[in-house]
Amino acid sequence: MRKPREFYKGGFWHIFNRGVAKENIFREKNDFVFYLYKVKDFIKKYPVTIHGYNLISNHLHYIIEQTSEITPSKFIGSLHSSVGLHINRKYSRVGHLFQDRFKANPLDGDAFLPTSFYVNLNKILEKLEHVKKSHISKKELDKLLEEAERDPWSSYPVYLGLRDDSITQTKFILSLISDDIKKSRQEYRKLARQFLISGYFLKTRDLFFEGQEGDCPSPVPRGL
Repeated sequence: MRKPREFYKGGFWHIFNRGVAKENIFREKNDFVFYLYKVKDFIKKYPVTIHGYNLISNHLHYIIEQTSEITPSKFIGSLHSSVGLHINRKYSRVGHLFQDRFKANPLDGDAFLPTSFYVNLNKILEKLEHVKKSHISKKELDKLLEEAERDPWSSYPVYLGLRDDSITQTKFILSLISDDIKKSRQEYRKLARQFLISGYFLKTRDLFFEGQEGDCPSPVPRGL
């Protein structure tokens, strides 16, 4: 029997879920569009605060704060049941869309900022895990970061003030950098790059980045 998870008002969690058997959740652009439409809808029904997210073809990440008696579990469970029914009808599939129940790692203290980088830059981390070389040039890294800044399925552009998605609340995490919103956005971009080239998030092997700046400035939480 699975141990029930403990959610509580005022708590923050890094939430992760993937497609069943690593199957794609999102097969085309409209699947991403529909998912984010439902996120906006379900936030009204089951209010939580979303501090970050990233939708990848076969998995997704969130940073969610519980701000009422409604738990992240209620929000995610209801959202994913609705999305699963839609995807099953659309593609004439049967069974669960998502693999088991989602994972939820509690966050506090120094974990907020590094976890936001982990979530917002997750597509880059996925790509770097599978590149077949040991050296990444500045030009290649710049291209990856520019792609992240244009990513419509991630909260990273929202953190940089490049778009408003009516989903992500960036004020709390950016305030950990500076109370000046313009300054905090500029610094967030710099720190995101620093965390990335440190190699701190890369799990399977080391990569050498041109212009590498040394160690990650603060610890990453366990369980990422």
